[in-house]
Amino acid sequence: MSHDPTRRDILAAGGALLALGPGLVSAQPTPALEPGTRPWFERYLAAFNGKDYAGFSAYYAPDVRFFGQAATLEGPRAIVDFYRGVHARLDERVDLVTFVSGGPTRIMAEIRTTLVAREDWPDFPTGPFTRGDRRQSLNFALYEIADGRFQRIRSARFARL
Repeated sequence: MSHDPTRRDILAAGGALLALGPGLVSAQPTPALEPGTRPWFERYLAAFNGKDYAGFSAYYAPDVRFFGQAATLEGPRAIVDFYRGVHARLDERVDLVTFVSGGPTRIMAEIRTTLVAREDWPDFPTGPFTRGDRRQSLNFALYEIADGRFQRIRSARFARL
């Protein structure tokens, strides 16, 4: 004979599930990958670090404008072409240090950038590189979001590490 579960039944079932292992039941909900959220932004950074050009450029609005230390660029293609050129000569990794969401329209991030030269690059826009050189910097970046994509990105170096 079945009956409606009591509070005790529900607690007992939850305890049994937890006893099966920590991977089966998550204590925290899976965050939504909504624009402007940390998980959404971390997915963008993972695509960038993985040199997934199609993946990270999907975050760019058709009229995106990028203002960085090494270049000022307009449009997803210009940004991807720039980074393809950089990545052909340097290994680059960006790591998120601090994330501040302004809701679905704005992100402020503190990012540590690590560059390692695979070859000499005497005319690199932010200063010459010699093969094997390693450079780290701490940067602040402001990402403005419209319709779920970056519309304007402004980056400034805070410190060389």
